[in-house]
Amino acid sequence: MYLTKALAALVLFAPPAFAGCPTGADLAEGIVLAQNEPFFMRGDFKAAPEGLVETRVIEIGGQVQEVMALYRHGLVMTGEHSPAGHVEITYVDELRPVSELPEKGRAAISGIARGPLGETPVELELEFLGHGTVTLGECRFETWTVRSSLHDRDGAGAAFRVEYAPELDVILSAGQIGEDGSVTPAYAYQWAGRAGDVAE
Repeated sequence: MYLTKALAALVLFAPPAFAGCPTGADLAEGIVLAQNEPFFMRGDFKAAPEGLVETRVIEIGGQVQEVMALYRHGLVMTGEHSPAGHVEITYVDELRPVSELPEKGRAAISGIARGPLGETPVELELEFLGHGTVTLGECRFETWTVRSSLHDRDGAGAAFRVEYAPELDVILSAGQIGEDGSVTPAYAYQWAGRAGDVAE
């Protein structure tokens, strides 16, 4: 079933005739984000009782991978299931500071990560860098530019610069921040639509 779904999504994504831009209200039925270059990636996002569920299909060099993720907030991932295994993060702090990031400037929430190698305390640190806009096809979204870093108590982890669209509660692009401050692009969606407008 997984392989069939993944391969079906892998036909180079051809956006349907423009049917309007998705909004947060469309998350109840689902929204789709996609990029064709430099590699194919499609993300399907849908509201769930726990927050937001993402199903992502990626094709790089002929290899297909499907990742499923759960978010309590678009900037706060709480679970991921991939070929590398399942990781779950339980945060013990409230998320209000995340929603108030433009006003507060920074937010830090602590949690416990559980994965194939056991469990470890982690901290998610978010820094608001400014407001921006991202254009995906015919759609334009206001964004927060955010530095997001997730580290364990030994300092191991990674930091990313992301463009987060509060209207959709999803990240539209991300790049990993190196030790020298340089940003290496990870992905940048190029099209957005409602799930109901996209042919399965």
